[in-house]
Amino acid sequence: MSSHLKIDDVQDAIENGARTKNEIAEVVGKSPSNTNRKLKAWVENEDVRLDRHWNHGDGGGYVYTIPAEDEIDDAEDLPILGSRNYDWDRFVPDAEDVPVYRQAERELDEIEAVLEARDATGQLPRFQISGPTGCGKTTLAEYLAADRGAPMITIQCNYALRGAELLGTPQIVGGDVMWVDGPLTRALLASREREVLVLIDEVTRATARSKGTLFPALDHRAEVKIKPRGNELISGVAEDMITVATMNEGQDYETEALDAAEERRLGLKWELPYLGQHSPDLEAELVATKTPMPSTDARVLVDAANVVRDAAEDESEPAITRGVPTPAVISWAQTAYAFADRGLNDPVGRAMQSAVVKPVYDEVAGDVAGKIHSALKRADHEPDLGPEEVTA
Repeated sequence: MSSHLKIDDVQDAIENGARTKNEIAEVVGKSPSNTNRKLKAWVENEDVRLDRHWNHGDGGGYVYTIPAEDEIDDAEDLPILGSRNYDWDRFVPDAEDVPVYRQAERELDEIEAVLEARDATGQLPRFQISGPTGCGKTTLAEYLAADRGAPMITIQCNYALRGAELLGTPQIVGGDVMWVDGPLTRALLASREREVLVLIDEVTRATARSKGTLFPALDHRAEVKIKPRGNELISGVAEDMITVATMNEGQDYETEALDAAEERRLGLKWELPYLGQHSPDLEAELVATKTPMPSTDARVLVDAANVVRDAAEDESEPAITRGVPTPAVISWAQTAYAFADRGLNDPVGRAMQSAVVKPVYDEVAGDVAGKIHSALKRADHEPDLGPEEVTA
């Protein structure tokens, strides 16, 4: 018999009453750390689900659940997980964990201006942020929520997302079947009590079946009906539900087009470039704050990344379809420092392969590596990553 933890064992544990990672680990006879790693992977694959339950102290308020699909048509009398006694403060991003957002084109100032004037203008706080992966769209939303002390609720759009999942579903929790509210229901409930930020991530990946549930909640009515619970009406406060809809753009992304009515419901729109394309010095400063690399050396990496970013936007170079995300530039700087500290030859070039080319690019790895190498050779100076220089 295999000693590896299996999803069937975890599902059986949940059906038999286990709720937290520690309880599951005890039932399956594995260490909490090993169980936690497996659970994270299964949550990402949607084999199990992680929900917050404020009346359950063990495990930091989190419980693991699995779908109870057989109960979906008869959910009106099911108990609700946590009885909807949500502690909204625990949904607010920790300001210490959210990086300071560096604006590309005053987009944050403009969003805050709309928010501050909404009582006078009657304008609903609905915002769209488009741009390539890794340009800071999610960071903008997190920073805005943390800065305003607003709970942040994320709706992750994808082709498998069903409208029912936005509202809630029956789940097996600790061996019992309970109703677990979905993110849209929670957002509406939160808006009754305070300002809430709803991140609609990758909205252009949402299909018609999920948009049919989502978009009616974004107008002045701010309400939904939960059919499996006897058409239970959930109403919110439209003015206090700040929505930030993000979308990735570029020929490398498969997306669903938004029609004119959907665009209007999503509100005002900003198109963000990579920070380094708009302000190389700002991105270099950001890299320097996240790594031991000085901003002058970080600027060399940013300039090299910009060569690839520009190529991704150039229709005459169809091989390269995506730019270098800012997190990849940060990882490049961190890795280059580590390689240099170890005394490895060509730390910047080695790190470029490990942190940028191989994780982000595949069939065009050679093209990307060639452009970056050429850019590094053209740089005014080569980054000096010796420990004395870096820590000075």
